[in-house]
Amino acid sequence: MRSIKILKSLLYTATLLVLASCNNRPSILDWGREPVMELQGDVLYLDEIKRAMPDGLTSSEDSAVFIENYKRKWASDKLLYSQALNNVGNTDEINTLTEAYRKELIISEYLRKITDQNLQTITEDTLLNFYEKNKEHFQLGETVVKGICIKVRSSAPDQSKLSKWLSDINDENLENIVTYCTKHAVFQNLFIDQWIPFSKVNEIMAKELSCNEPAITRGTIVQQSDEYTYYLKITGLCKVGSPQPFELVEENIYNILTNRAKIEYIQQFYNDLYEKAIEKGSIKLYEN
Repeated sequence: MRSIKILKSLLYTATLLVLASCNNRPSILDWGREPVMELQGDVLYLDEIKRAMPDGLTSSEDSAVFIENYKRKWASDKLLYSQALNNVGNTDEINTLTEAYRKELIISEYLRKITDQNLQTITEDTLLNFYEKNKEHFQLGETVVKGICIKVRSSAPDQSKLSKWLSDINDENLENIVTYCTKHAVFQNLFIDQWIPFSKVNEIMAKELSCNEPAITRGTIVQQSDEYTYYLKITGLCKVGSPQPFELVEENIYNILTNRAKIEYIQQFYNDLYEKAIEKGSIKLYEN
């Protein structure tokens, strides 16, 4: 009888030791990953922190600070969530909202995929046609220009040739201008194929110009300073209040037409889905 009591006592003590060791034993770790800290059965690994680490950290001190802050944030979030979970009480409403949000995300991703797969490419002609019909809605807020702006030292050679090339812009003369600028220009901006604000031109030139001067588009404007000579050739001019050039609004028009096409496609997709379900009997309508 005494031996049975001793055996029961030993078994009880062994059980307590096993339970104690289980409570103190860390969670099962992933082999090959370096653990950093553990909280409530969750383990934070070093590779997780490294993935979140920004590229701009150059010193070991900065990296150490980031790691320490990440550890504190990781642990604090888990502790706060655990405490909140125990004090919020009824989480049924939160669970309902979470499920609704999950459904919205899945639907949104599915709609994005099918629209990307089925929408037709918007052609250049379609964009131009829309622009011509709606150009009055795309007015310029500031004057824009195309052209060439060059700054050279007044002592630079062959400036008469540069003036001649600028007076007649063609492929050959443009190539000569580029070659000349490479050798002699202090500054050059060849914006023949790009609209820029006229205010940017005035930032470059020695003296301020007015876009309303008729001479600005009639030839090459030459300005002198003590040390430099400035050349400005305007090849295109659109004044404030006039329709924006197509190149400036092309991307905007593309986005407008793309979004419009997506909305129309999704609405039609919803209608077709509903009508097919009615035809198949998947939806049962009850009359009041």
